[in-house]
Amino acid sequence: MKSSNTEIKTPSSKYYDEFWETLGERLHETELMRRDFIRKAIGNYAPKRELAILDLGCGRGWLAADLADCGRVTGVDFSAKSLEIARSRFGERAQFVVAEPDSPTWGLPTDLKFDVVVCTEVIEHVQDAEDFVNQVRNMLLPGGLLLLTTPNGNVWNDFVHDRRFLHALQPVENWLTPSRLSQVLRSAGFKIVVHEGRVVRECRYGKRSWFQRRIFWRCIKLLGREASYYRAIVMNAFCQVVVCREPDRPDN
Repeated sequence: MKSSNTEIKTPSSKYYDEFWETLGERLHETELMRRDFIRKAIGNYAPKRELAILDLGCGRGWLAADLADCGRVTGVDFSAKSLEIARSRFGERAQFVVAEPDSPTWGLPTDLKFDVVVCTEVIEHVQDAEDFVNQVRNMLLPGGLLLLTTPNGNVWNDFVHDRRFLHALQPVENWLTPSRLSQVLRSAGFKIVVHEGRVVRECRYGKRSWFQRRIFWRCIKLLGREASYYRAIVMNAFCQVVVCREPDRPDN
């Protein structure tokens, strides 16, 4: 869903150099949620072997370092400052590469392919989601996985008018609704395996926000119905998470 905020401009490495410099090492709530989702998704859907993993839009490198337990990890970001931080903290755990935004492979070798591409909180900050997803698919080996997290376009209007988070708006905010995200992924040829919602406690919006209260979640967990709950809230939860597979096919 396109943002209606005309003040937001095209992203620049300068903006993100300053952005990453302000963040410390402590992970915030959404980062912990994303980490847990990625860990479980790899455990459930990736082959039990050494994996080639691309952390696309790796920021300060915390997730790339965590993924190193699963195989060989390449973290890519177009902010040189974020990668300076990543290398200083996690350089022994992963390789970090400055991206070239105008390159169809973000500056990586054209013959380099991955078993898993991790893309958390990135697609909402690109101008053309369709082109971006097609680029991602071209980086995957046949049968590879895309693990994606992104805010939910259905709650954009609530979020953008919440004064607590005005400072968090980034240069491009193109939040996709769940239906639009599904359409973009399927149009690129991906098979969607999981598409669920995730609660962010500070961002419970809309008439069904009561369904996302902590006490309700505890009851769901006691009943062992977490997966059903996540599917039920996908249209209203702040964050959506997706596991999709690149169908087995010969490389073009």
